Amino acid sequence: MIRQSYHEHPDYVPLLQRAYQLWDELNESGGGQQGAVFHRTGGLYLGPRDGVIVPGALAAAREHGLKHQLLEASEIEQRFPDFRVEHDIVGFYEENAGVIRPEKALQAHCDLASLHGAEIRTGEKILDWRENESSVTVRTTAGEVETGHLVVTSGAWSGPMLRDLEVELSVTRQVLAWFDAPCDRPGDSLALGNFPCWFIETEPPFGHYGFPMTEFGQQGFKIALHRPGEEVVDPGKQRVGASDEEIASLREVLRKWIPAADGPLLASCTCLYTNSGDGHFLLGQYPGNGHVTLAAGFSGHGYKFAPVMGEVLADLVCEGTTPHQIEFLSPQRFA
Repeated sequence: MIRQSYHEHPDYVPLLQRAYQLWDELNESGGGQQGAVFHRTGGLYLGPRDGVIVPGALAAAREHGLKHQLLEASEIEQRFPDFRVEHDIVGFYEENAGVIRPEKALQAHCDLASLHGAEIRTGEKILDWRENESSVTVRTTAGEVETGHLVVTSGAWSGPMLRDLEVELSVTRQVLAWFDAPCDRPGDSLALGNFPCWFIETEPPFGHYGFPMTEFGQQGFKIALHRPGEEVVDPGKQRVGASDEEIASLREVLRKWIPAADGPLLASCTCLYTNSGDGHFLLGQYPGNGHVTLAAGFSGHGYKFAPVMGEVLADLVCEGTTPHQIEFLSPQRFA
C-alpha cells in the first residue's frame, strides 16, 4: 500500500511525494510496458477518533496540505457499503493512495538498472565485508569484490551485516492471506477500481490492512496484520506457514468489518519485517571510514519508498549528502 497522509511521522511525506513522482515515471517507462506498477485506488483508514491512525494521518495531511476527507461512521457505510462500522469509529479518506505491484516493480527496476550499466549478480551469498582507509572488500561465495563504496540494504539479514552499528534490529514473521469473495454483487464492489486500499486500527497503535480484489498476482481479497509478529532468530531458515488460528484471526476481522469478503481461503503465506526500535527507518552513513552507507530497519512499511530511497542512497554515495530531509532517520538517533 502506498499513501501520503503518513500517520507514522509527517516528515515522511516529502519523501513520499518524491516517491510518487518516481513511481509514475516507472509506469511510463519500464513499468508501463506490460501493465502498470502503480495503481491509484484511494485509501480508507478507520479507527477511534482519539486513536493513532486517523489523527496521525490528519496531522500529516494538514501539515503538508494533502487532499483528504474525514468521514463519520454513517458516511463511511453510505460511501463504502461493504464496510460495517460502529458508531464511535471515524474514517480518513485519501484519494491519492494506491497499490504497488512489488514483483513487477522489482523486475522493472532491475531492467532499467541493467540498461544503465548495472551488473546484477544473483545466487551469490555475501559472507562478510571489511573496510579500510580507502576502500571496502566484500567476500562472497564467488570470491571477493573491492569497491570504493558499499551500500548495505540486506533486509532481514541486516543485523549480522551491520554488526558494529549497535542498533537492535528484530526480525519478525508476518502472516498474509487471500480470501475468495463472491463476485455476484452489482459492479463487483470489492474489485480494483471500485474498492479502496484500507487500514483499520484494530490493535492500537497497530491494525489490519488490505487491498481490493485484483486480476494480477495472487488473486483474492488480501488481508494482513501490520504489527510485529513472532520473532525470527534465523531468517534463512524455512518459515512455518500460517496456522489455522492465525487464519481464523484474520477471518474474524473480515467478518466484523468487511463481511462481504469472508469467503473461502484461497492462499496464505508469511513474510519478514525487519524492525527498528522505534519503527522508523535507519538511513545514513555506517560508522567507520566513510565508505559504507546503510538502509535498514524498514519495519514493514518501507517498500513504497523504494525509488526515493535509491535516489537518497545514490546522493550519499556520490555527493556525501542529499537534498532530501532524512535527519529523522539517522542511525545516530539511537546513539
